[in-house]
Amino acid sequence: MRLTVDTPGGVVVTLGATEVAAGARMFSGEVARHRPVLVDGVPGHMSWRPDGTPLSVIAFTVAGGRITGIRIIVDPVRLASVRLPAPA
Repeated sequence: MRLTVDTPGGVVVTLGATEVAAGARMFSGEVARHRPVLVDGVPGHMSWRPDGTPLSVIAFTVAGGRITGIRIIVDPVRLASVRLPAPA
């Protein structure tokens, strides 16, 4: 399993199922609203802060019916450059 996170400080890559689970929790933050979305045609998840600004977008790579990779964007500059859905 591979977790890639785009942060304001750069890209962080984590390998291994246990490490990925711990890393995903670290970047979850406080979420006011969230919903499933398609990210470039693949399953994903979008979260917004209580004030309505985007918190994160997550895309899952699926192979053979299993999640093999997760990509998370939490960098506000990067999130601002992506066409995102409105909060649910």
